[in-house]
Amino acid sequence: MDVHIELLLGTKVRDIDGKDVGRIEEFHVQRDESSCRVDAYLIGASAVIERLSAWTLVRPIKRLLHSCKLLTVYEIPWQDMDLSDPQHPKLRIAKRNLRHAK
Repeated sequence: MDVHIELLLGTKVRDIDGKDVGRIEEFHVQRDESSCRVDAYLIGASAVIERLSAWTLVRPIKRLLHSCKLLTVYEIPWQDMDLSDPQHPKLRIAKRNLRHAK
């Protein structure tokens, strides 16, 4: 299935039980000579901070939020995301089984 991933950015994601998980904020992508494949999705209210953490100014904020347990970013493997309706992506697993991004 081909999906324009740029259209998924900011899209709200729910888990298999219908619970809100967060919004798609970033992708981990594997590229080769002829294609580009999504390996994982970063989802959560704080995923945007993860994206901005390359900036020197944001790194201390990221560390503070992470140490206070306020940084919630989930890394979702591609096989756990159901994109049969790209405007309403949902997980194939429950939120309680998600893995926090490092």
